[in-house]
Amino acid sequence: MMSFKSSLARSRGLSLVEILISLSLGAFMLIGIISLIASVSSTRQALTKTSEQIENGRYALQLFAEDIAMAGFFGKYHPGVGIAVPTLPDPCSTGSVLSELGFNNALIDPQLPVAVAGYASGTTLPTCISSESAVANSEVLVVHRVAPSPILPSTVLTGNTVPYFQVSDCSSNATAFVFDKDPSNLTLKEQDCLTEAEVWPYQVRSYFIAHCEDCSNGGDGKPSLKVREYMGGSTTTHALVSGVEDMHFSYGLDLNLDGGPDCYVDDPSADVAPASCTTAGWSVADAENWEDVVAVRVYLLVRGSEVAGAVNNSKTFDMGRASRVGPFTDGFKRQVYSSVITIPNVAGARE
Repeated sequence: MMSFKSSLARSRGLSLVEILISLSLGAFMLIGIISLIASVSSTRQALTKTSEQIENGRYALQLFAEDIAMAGFFGKYHPGVGIAVPTLPDPCSTGSVLSELGFNNALIDPQLPVAVAGYASGTTLPTCISSESAVANSEVLVVHRVAPSPILPSTVLTGNTVPYFQVSDCSSNATAFVFDKDPSNLTLKEQDCLTEAEVWPYQVRSYFIAHCEDCSNGGDGKPSLKVREYMGGSTTTHALVSGVEDMHFSYGLDLNLDGGPDCYVDDPSADVAPASCTTAGWSVADAENWEDVVAVRVYLLVRGSEVAGAVNNSKTFDMGRASRVGPFTDGFKRQVYSSVITIPNVAGARE
């Protein structure tokens, strides 16, 4: 039988050295686990920011694709090439004077706004855009069209402030279309010359880059894609996509009237045809060149929401201009997104 002292000696537990070794091993394991968790968290945050940046770029392109594809939509009215006189209305017009919106329903020479118009980098911006914290060299794209959903003129109330576009389908009507706010003037008929023709509310959207998403109290410093809308008879400006700090438009002109772009130019308002275009078909009248735009090539430079840390500060970006953009040394990650968008309402009538 073991003595009481021998049994007690074997049950004394771990020594101090063993405890210290165990604690050291545990600490090393804990540090490794913490480092792993921190690394995973950092990677996940970086992926989230990158995904957000990619989503912003794709969403911005989608907005342009949807609106540009509808540019020049005037309901049932398809006058064909060379029949309607193109106009370049002031994008700052509030519609208080209807003639300032670019419509004229004279039977001999009806006038319509061009599908798209723009302001190239370096040109003077419209006052309604520059006053909205727009970047000084921001390019501006203006889209003219009517809303896709028409209503009956009998539902338009007296005192209405929305300009409506109405198209005649009746041979006995004196005009091809009416553009008016007063419901008593929206009297055109359908093909049976009895049913009232539907009316479409008119819309104008002007896209530009602003220094800030929220510009109150000095601004938040986040460059943003914004739009000034003339819709419902009134104008509003609001942010669309945060992080878009530069954009460039190149316009595809159809000079031989076959529906396809013959050349791309940065400014159809130029008096002399650029080297990329032939002089045949080029006009010194700005509105006539804008009338020939059948496609728009869009470039967007999208910046991350926060400083990313390890960023290639020597990188430059191709925005479709004569020279590349950059480099930037502020630590933000950037990416260029681009797309070519056709204008079916213009190109389709020429094919």
